[in-house]
Order: sequence, then C-alpha cells, then structure tokens
Amino acid sequence: MSMRPIWRLLGRLLAIVVALLLVATAAASILLFTPVLDPSLGARPSPFVSYSTAAAQIDQTLADEAELPLIAKGGSIALLTGKRAKTAVVIFHGYTNTPDEFRLIARAYADQGYNVWVPRLPHHGLADKMTADFSLITAEELRAFIDHSIDIAAGLGEQVLALGASGGGTLATWAALERREVTRSVLISPLLSPGGYPRWLVPPMARALRLSPVDAYNWWSPEKGAANVAGMVYPRYSLKGIAAFLELQIWAESRLQHEAFPVQGSILLIRNDGDPSIDHDFNEEFVGRLVPPERLSVHRIPASAGLNHDIVCPDPEFATDAQVTEAYRQLSAALQIPLPDPLAVR
Repeated sequence: MSMRPIWRLLGRLLAIVVALLLVATAAASILLFTPVLDPSLGARPSPFVSYSTAAAQIDQTLADEAELPLIAKGGSIALLTGKRAKTAVVIFHGYTNTPDEFRLIARAYADQGYNVWVPRLPHHGLADKMTADFSLITAEELRAFIDHSIDIAAGLGEQVLALGASGGGTLATWAALERREVTRSVLISPLLSPGGYPRWLVPPMARALRLSPVDAYNWWSPEKGAANVAGMVYPRYSLKGIAAFLELQIWAESRLQHEAFPVQGSILLIRNDGDPSIDHDFNEEFVGRLVPPERLSVHRIPASAGLNHDIVCPDPEFATDAQVTEAYRQLSAALQIPLPDPLAVR
C-alpha cells in the first residue's frame, strides 16, 4: 500500500491546524491589542441642581450603607456646611481601602469651608477582609459611580474639586476629563500605569483580565500572606479589579487621539518617586497631554523621603511614624492647606 495518500492527508490536517492557529492568533490580537470590545466609558451626567437634593441623596446613601455588613469606619463620609458652598470636594479613596483613609484630609478641607463628600467605592468597605467581591468591579460600574459622585458634588458646590489617590486617582482623572463641573483635580500617585511593566503591555493585559472568566488574587504583602489579615484593611487584591481601573485610563487615552488638552480645569499631580508600584514618568507625561503647562502643577516627592505607596492613610500598614509625619508634611505643601498632625489625632 502506498504511503502517499496518508502523507497527503496528514499534510492537509497540518495545514488546517496551522490555519486555525493563525486565525486564533489574529482574533486574540484584535481582541487584546485593539479597542474593538472596549466598553464605552463616556460621561452620562445628571447633576443635582440644589444643595437640598444632593444632601438628601447623601442621606439615602448613608442609610443604605447602614444596612450593609461593613468594616468599622468602612462607610462613606460627608462633612457638610448646611448650604451650597463655592467649592465642593469629592474624594475618591484607594483600591482595597475605605473612605476613612481620607478622614484627616476631608476634615482639613471642611475646616476651610468646603462641602466634602467621600463616597465608598463599589464592593469596598465590607467586613469580610478576605472578600472576593473585588472581582465584581467593572469599568462600567466605576464610570457610573464617578458620574453619580460628581452629580452629588455639583449640588453641594458651584464648582467641584475632585481628589483621589492610587485607584481613586484614576477615578479623579476620569472625572477631570469627562465632567465639566470639575474645575480642579488632585491626583495622588494615580493608578494609570503600574510600575515594572512596559507601557505597550498594559492595555492587552487589562483587556485579557476583563475577558477572562476567572480571576486571581495577590497579597499586598506577599512575605506575610494570610498571616497579615488582621493588620491590614484588605490584605489582598483582585487582578480583574485592577484591570477595571486601568480601563478608565485606556478610555482616556482614546480621547487624546482626537482632542488635544481635553481637560478644561487644572490638575495637580503628586508623584512619589520612592513608590515603585506606579509608573510615575508615564503619569506625568500622560497628564501633560490632558492640560496645557499653565494648568498643570507637579509636586514631586523625592525617593530620599523614603515614603511608600499609601501616603494618605494616617494608619498605614507599612510605614513608620516618621514616614507618616513626612507624608503629611508633603501633602500639606502640595495641597496648600493646613493638615493636622496625623500622629496626634489617631
């Protein structure tokens, strides 16, 4: 029996397999390296037009949170004057943290006569420190959350200052770009591009995580792992959760392809060069494309200050008292408002 027909059949099968692999590779490249399936994250504003309606919305939010199993001090914070102020401050806390992270800064702004709203991020503040709810965070949900937060702030003040740290800084960046009510934004080490990764790899990684049916969790402190559950707000983080924040930056990047300096307000970027978890050079370059130089300020904390990623929380997991004091000295200089001694008011 001749082997020629068998070899011909094997050749055809090999050609089919190669073709299928090429098609799968092309499809994966399109899905991961192009915005074909990216969610639409443009603003859908519905601002409250009066102080009373905005305050009532806050009351309802706080009442709803009272029914949830939240960690101690895990709920939203409202520091209101009782009337509409010239400026309302909306503060977005960090990923896997709580509004309490900003309690001292919120109080400092309130003492200056601002109405201050620190809303609890979706799926945050839960009493279960090992919660898997961070996997449920989506970019669309974050977009709706920011919109609603700015809607409330619009009723609290004639203009809005949006401030955020880390993942909250990502939200404040989106707010600066998408909401005209925001006249000033303060971005503290915003999570726009994680440190240690080539920039070209971040968008496909975020898309792959969004499309993945499964998630993975990492420890914030790998050397301690589960042993550090009691000592942290939340000891681990979801990769899908981080991807949701990064998708907001990917959306902002797409806006920059069609519009130069799209942000109408001013931006203060606080970069901490001692923090390796954030690509600070990318952050500065990126916000430099959002606003012209005359509306951009950069407060640079040198690496020699020895500060870690979370410079806002007065009860940090990985900082000495000296680092906390230095962090608040830097924050006071950058924000240009007096801040309390974080050690004296713990």
